[in-house]
Amino acid sequence: MGTTTDSSPQHLPVDAWVTSMRAQGLADRTVAERARTVRQASRTAGTSPETITSSDIEAFLASSPSRGTRYARYSVLRAWSRWLVRTGRRSDDPTQAVARPRMPAGRPRPLTRSQLDHLLTSPLHPDTRTKVLLAAYQGLRVHEIARIRGEDIDTDAGTLTVTGKGGRTDTLPLHPRVAQEAAHRPERGYWFPSPTTPGEPVTGKSVSSAVGRALRSAGVRATAHQLRHFFATELLAGGADCRVVQTLMRHASLATTARYLAVTPTQQQQALRGLT
Repeated sequence: MGTTTDSSPQHLPVDAWVTSMRAQGLADRTVAERARTVRQASRTAGTSPETITSSDIEAFLASSPSRGTRYARYSVLRAWSRWLVRTGRRSDDPTQAVARPRMPAGRPRPLTRSQLDHLLTSPLHPDTRTKVLLAAYQGLRVHEIARIRGEDIDTDAGTLTVTGKGGRTDTLPLHPRVAQEAAHRPERGYWFPSPTTPGEPVTGKSVSSAVGRALRSAGVRATAHQLRHFFATELLAGGADCRVVQTLMRHASLATTARYLAVTPTQQQQALRGLT
């Protein structure tokens, strides 16, 4: 996926930042979202992206629809401002005069086991079923599911190779249910090829939409991403150490993993009973 850029003089520094981020190996989706946020802040302020002021940033943050959006926007503008200073395009960092918004407390939102079982026993398109299993039993993100190929699955070794955020590639243990699905999937090429672009896979948005429709049809109020919450929470409930869960989720920080882990009262009671 490429990132569309605006070649007008006003946006040339943003184009250079896009190139810099790509050189760092950031995911296309991350690069595109960062550039979009900077340009949105610039339009809101009525100024060029490289001359935005602290007051402009505060006004932009204040217009954010949620705490999560406010925090994400600040993080992007902080990275943008630091890049401007580092590359000599600006002598000051306007975000230094802006108080960092509080990071919203993330709450785990996993599907329950009964909800997942109900979904998997409902009428599902074969592709959708496989996408659900990759999310729930391998913990894959929707854009990772979209790009799965037959070559990524090694049933003899019992492994799945996935390239995720920032181009990072990991080899993970293959869950038996996914191994069973692989027997009905191509050994080479994308499992979910695009119906409109030959040689390319479907998009992550397409995966999210397909799973979302299946959830709604099954009467389950949830999103595709909540299957990833299910994956993490079930690992913890099954006795996996948080650090092991982190590696399977492929998170850089254990704090990020914690936002996916729902702890039940039963687990709390069991932990207390083990305290002697």
